Amino acid sequence: MEIGYVSSSAQDLASSSYSSPSSSSLPAGLASMPTRAVKIIPLQHPETTSFAGDSSVWSNALFSGWVSKIKRMTAVEWIDLFLPCCRWIRTYKWREYLQLDLMAGITVGVMLVPQAMSYAKLAGLQPIYGLYSGFVPIFVYAIFGSSRQLAIGPVALVSLLVSNVLGEIVDSSDELYTELAILLALMVGILECMMGLLRLGWLIRFISHSVISGFTTASAIVIALSQVKYFLGYDVVRSSKIVPLIKSIISGIDKVNFTSQSGKSFLVVC
Repeated sequence: MEIGYVSSSAQDLASSSYSSPSSSSLPAGLASMPTRAVKIIPLQHPETTSFAGDSSVWSNALFSGWVSKIKRMTAVEWIDLFLPCCRWIRTYKWREYLQLDLMAGITVGVMLVPQAMSYAKLAGLQPIYGLYSGFVPIFVYAIFGSSRQLAIGPVALVSLLVSNVLGEIVDSSDELYTELAILLALMVGILECMMGLLRLGWLIRFISHSVISGFTTASAIVIALSQVKYFLGYDVVRSSKIVPLIKSIISGIDKVNFTSQSGKSFLVVC
C-alpha cells in the first residue's frame, strides 16, 4: 500500500484523481500488472495543535502518578519518610561504628562550645544562645536528618547576616534584639521546612559556583575586619561592607594603646 501525504484541502482527490486506474487507459505492457490502492492521509498543520491541552494532560498524569505512589506506600515506608533515623538504625553496625562515633562526637562537642559562643557574639547575642543553637539542632537532626556529611549548627555567615539585618532595626543591647533574633530563626525554620517538603533543593543549581565563592570570600573578609576591634582595643563601626570597616579602622588607629598586650601584638604583626 502506498501512502501519500497531502494537505486537508485535497480531500476530493480520494474519489477522483487518486482512484485506481482502469486497464483500458494503461499501455499494453502494463495492463496485465496488478494495481495498488492509494491511501490519502490529511496533513495536520502545526498551528492546529493545542499546547494547553498537552500541558494539562501532562500535569494530570504527573499528579495521578504521585497519588498512585502514595497509595502504594506501606506503614514502614511512611515511618522511614518522616523519621529517617529508623532507616539507617536498622543497618547500623554497633560494634564497628559506636566507639568511633563516640570519639568523634566528643571531639566535635568540645570544639563546638567556644565556636558557638563566638558565633553568638558575632550575631550580637548572648553566648548562651550560641550554645543553644549549637547543641539542640544536632540532637534534632539525628532523628529527622538523612545526610551523614551535612554540618549542623551556627556558622559565621548566618551570624553575620543576622547581625546586619537586626542591627538596622534595633540596637543589639536591647532586649527586643534577642526577641527579633528568635522570631527570625522561627521564620527561617518554617521556610526551610516548606522547601524541604516541596523538594526545592534543585533551586541551588541556578546559583553558580563563582557566586558562592565570591560571597564566601567577601563574608570572611568582613568578619575578619569586624573582629579587629577586639585586637586593637577600640570600637569599629558595625557594617556589612568592606570600605566602611576599613575607614573606621584607619580613623581610630590613634586610639591604639601600644603599651598594652593588644598594642604590642599589633606592632609585631605590622
